[in-house]
Amino acid sequence: MNLHDLREAQAAFVIRLDEIFENRKGFHNKRIAFTRYFTSRKIAEMDIDEFVIGKGEHTFCRKIERDLNELGMIIGSTAFKFGVYFGRTKTDPEHIYRNTKIWGQNEDESFANIAPAIVKLIKDGADENIKEIINSKLSPMFKGKILSTYYPERYLNVFSDDHLKYFLKSFDLDTAQTLKANPVVKRELLLEMKNNDPVMKNWSIDLFMVFLYDFYPKRPIKNPKPIPDILEDYYEPNFPTNPIASEVELNILPFEIVDSGSRNPRGNTKPDYEKLARLNKKLGDRGEKVVMDFEKRRLAKREFCNKIKRVSLESDTYGYDILSFEDNDEEIKRYIEVKATRAKVGNANFFLTINELKTAKEKENYFIYLVYDILSKEPKIWIIGNPFNPENNKVNLQPINYKVSIKVQ
Repeated sequence: MNLHDLREAQAAFVIRLDEIFENRKGFHNKRIAFTRYFTSRKIAEMDIDEFVIGKGEHTFCRKIERDLNELGMIIGSTAFKFGVYFGRTKTDPEHIYRNTKIWGQNEDESFANIAPAIVKLIKDGADENIKEIINSKLSPMFKGKILSTYYPERYLNVFSDDHLKYFLKSFDLDTAQTLKANPVVKRELLLEMKNNDPVMKNWSIDLFMVFLYDFYPKRPIKNPKPIPDILEDYYEPNFPTNPIASEVELNILPFEIVDSGSRNPRGNTKPDYEKLARLNKKLGDRGEKVVMDFEKRRLAKREFCNKIKRVSLESDTYGYDILSFEDNDEEIKRYIEVKATRAKVGNANFFLTINELKTAKEKENYFIYLVYDILSKEPKIWIIGNPFNPENNKVNLQPINYKVSIKVQ
C-alpha cells in the first residue's frame, strides 16, 4: 500500500464529501422504504410471488437487487443466488420456477426454507453473530446485500469476492488466510482497516465503499488495455496476490567505477529521478508487505512475533520501514529499511534518503532488505547487514539531490 497515494486520494475525497453525501441521500431513502416494508414479520408471512425475481418490479429480490443497486451491486451473477426464482436459463428459454437443490426439491419447499433463513440472518446481523452469519446457507452475495441493507452502519456493501480480494491486496491485507476466508470475514477485515485509519474512521460505511470504488484503489479493471511505453512507470505495477518470499545470500564485491557518461537502455543521458522515485516508492511499499510476511514467518515460533511493526505507515521520519527483532532475543531490535526492484537477483542499485543514511550510521542493528523480482509470486530477499556502520568501502554512495537554502533581504 502506498500511504501517500492513499492520503492524496483521501484529500480529493474529503473535498467532495458533502457533495457525495447529498447525491446518495435518495439511494438511502429507497433503502429505508424497503426495510420498513420488508420487515422480518413481512418476510415470514409473504408468499413466493412476493419474493422471487421474475414476478414483477415490487418483489423482495427484484427491489434489493435492482432498486438498491447503487448501494452495492449484486447484478451480474445468476438469479440462482436467491435460491429460487421465476425465469429462464441460458439453455432453457421457458419461464418457470427454478430453485437450487440445497434449499429443497421444488420451488415451494425451497422458499419455505429460504424465508426463515433470511429472518434469522436479519436477527444474527442485529446481534453481530458473525459465526452464524458465516454458517447461513444463503449465497454470499445475497447474504452480504441483505446485511448491508438492514444494517448500513455495520456491514460493508462490497459483495464480489474477487473485488474483496482486490481491495485486500491493495491495502496489503492479502495473506493465505485472508484470501481463503469467507467473504464475511474479508468484509470485516476491510472495515477494521477503515476504522483504524485516522482519516476514514469517521466515514460512514457507504461512503467508504464509494471511496474504494471511485477514489482508492478504484474498481478493478476486467480487461486492461496495453499500456503505452511512455506511461508504463505511471501505472500501478501488477503485483501478484500474496507473494511468498525466500532469502538469497550474496557476497558484496569491490565496487568498480564505470563511465558515468554511458547512456541508459532508453537512450537518455540524464535519468528522470523524479519518475524513478515515484516508481521505486510503489515497488518499495509492496516490498514492505513482502518483508513483513517474511519476518512473521522467520519469528513465527517466538512470542514477540506479533510485535513486528511496519512503522513506515505511521511516518516517514523513522529512517527505516519495519521494526523487527533478532531470532532469540526480543530486547535486540532489528531496524529494517526495505528496497524493492523488478530485476532478478543481481547487482544492487537503490536510492537512500539522507534520513535513512543518518539512521543507518547511528544504529548498528540496521539492515537493508532488498527484495528482488517484486512482481513475481516468489520474490527473493537479500538481507544486507548494515553497510554504513561501520562504513563499507565496497559500497558506493553518490549524492543525487541537495537542499538549497538562500537568505535574502
